[in-house]
Amino acid sequence: MKGYTDFLMLLSPSDKVKAVVHNHKFYAADVIGNYESMHSTAHISIKMLHQQKTFLTEPGILAFRKRLCLIPPVTLTINGFDYFNHGDEFKTIYARISSSPETSHWFKMLKHHLHVKEFMVPHITICRNIPVADFDKLWPHFKALEWKETFTVNALTVLQRESFASFAKWEPFIELPFESKTQYSLAPPKQSLLKPLNSQQISLF
Repeated sequence: MKGYTDFLMLLSPSDKVKAVVHNHKFYAADVIGNYESMHSTAHISIKMLHQQKTFLTEPGILAFRKRLCLIPPVTLTINGFDYFNHGDEFKTIYARISSSPETSHWFKMLKHHLHVKEFMVPHITICRNIPVADFDKLWPHFKALEWKETFTVNALTVLQRESFASFAKWEPFIELPFESKTQYSLAPPKQSLLKPLNSQQISLF
């Protein structure tokens, strides 16, 4: 039995988006060589729980179902690329998620229900934490590249890995569906069952 576990809560885009992000990552690798996030699967990170006592945290995560089923699915749009600065030496290139009053409200609801105190700008990472010299080679390409893609998210995906196991990989834990039929409704949810994910291991980092 696992003693301590890391949990990652995320939103998973469509298979088409995952494939396009994969291609962008390997274009970058052709230009700058291997980098830390080149094998990661496209996702929008929501919340990370580090070194949790498994028997205490798992029931709490499952209990989120009662809150999350009050939230409707959300449709998001990718609109080009942007970047974060990490001090003066490193940057992260990402696919930008368009913001609107509706999506801002949706993410605010999600943050509230998951007890998230700090929340980064929703984004899909392409190249994470790369040196400025590598960024300068890549950014002219991504800056000029137009990409607009819409996808719908129907559930919060939760992954798990053993905290202290060497080379531990992220594995599916559970999917918690967004089931409200009326947008932003707080009406009582319909009954539903948890949907276990496929047991195939997932590489994110």
